[in-house]
Amino acid sequence: MIKPVNILSSTPLYPSKSGGYLRILNIAKLASNITDVSMFAVDENVEYYGKTEGINLYQSKKYNGKLDKLGYYYAGLTSNNYSFRTPEEAFSNCRNSLIQIEGPYFYNLLKKKNITNYILDEHNVYWEFFSFPAYNFKEKIYNSVSCKRDKKIEINAIKNATHTLVCSERDKSKILEEIPEAEGSISIIPNCVCFNEYDYYKKNHTRDKNGMLQILFMGSLNYGPNIDAVSLICTKIAPNFKNDIKFIIIGRNPPSFDYPENVEVLGYVDDVKKYLLDSDICICPLRYGSGTRFKILEYMAMGKPVISTFKGAEGIDYTNGVNIIIEDNIDEYPIIISELLENKKRLSSIGKNAEILVQEKYDWILYKDTLRQIYEKAS
Repeated sequence: MIKPVNILSSTPLYPSKSGGYLRILNIAKLASNITDVSMFAVDENVEYYGKTEGINLYQSKKYNGKLDKLGYYYAGLTSNNYSFRTPEEAFSNCRNSLIQIEGPYFYNLLKKKNITNYILDEHNVYWEFFSFPAYNFKEKIYNSVSCKRDKKIEINAIKNATHTLVCSERDKSKILEEIPEAEGSISIIPNCVCFNEYDYYKKNHTRDKNGMLQILFMGSLNYGPNIDAVSLICTKIAPNFKNDIKFIIIGRNPPSFDYPENVEVLGYVDDVKKYLLDSDICICPLRYGSGTRFKILEYMAMGKPVISTFKGAEGIDYTNGVNIIIEDNIDEYPIIISELLENKKRLSSIGKNAEILVQEKYDWILYKDTLRQIYEKAS
């Protein structure tokens, strides 16, 4: 019999719209078809207790005052026992439940609680982050001070996990290069979408473009690789077009750039499906990063042709020129965009093939049995 699963979230449950949260929530929804599921998180401002789609949600305050907050930040820089926080309710019935941690930085907390049976969901290979360019002083300080400590925590979390979930074959290979003994306890559950939601939306809504051709990019804009992509759009891609082609940028915390006239920055939106439907082409000019981009799967699920770098599409089992166009030379993007807009047949074909790829390989429901087997072995 499969035990109930307590999921320790690395991002707030409410309100939260990050890509990481989408993976956490959708794996929780998949798990809820198998066993009872509860999710636990902390937030600086919002306490929340409730249910969503049959999943119990527990969110408590992250800090007990300013001194506690200062201590947490200090530990985040200096302590070898540093850990993310989670509500104590997560551990009220440990013997009769499975613990699933979303990211490695709960490891020291589990160690403190003497919990040795846990599932680790690796959204990224986190130790790679420290090689990325830092976009602010705080990032630079954290990376320089804590990179070795954090990598050690991550390696220990993987070594000691009952089972580890990863997003792609590439992430699995990177981990096994460092931890070959983890070979038998790693499974790939890729980032996916609920395909039916996008298919239903497309079939029941009409496009509204106001006669304007639209190129879409979206992503969390406090994430360095996405900031870099927006910079490339503003300096190398959008300026090559007149104002009859508009570039739409969606994502919370947009950077302060000198945006060209044909770039419209919408910031955070509640539901991206409308903007996906209205777009003609979607782009992902990422030059670095880790994990699998939800944005590309969402683009594809709506049947849109995608132009991406190799890094941007990493982890997705695509066929270049059939269901996506891969191009690392950003200077080529204006040429490819122009050619696609002129060749409607090819534009439509790539979009349709992308939709088929998502339906066949990147729909969450496809991985229900894999998750069941992992939980059965761990229970």
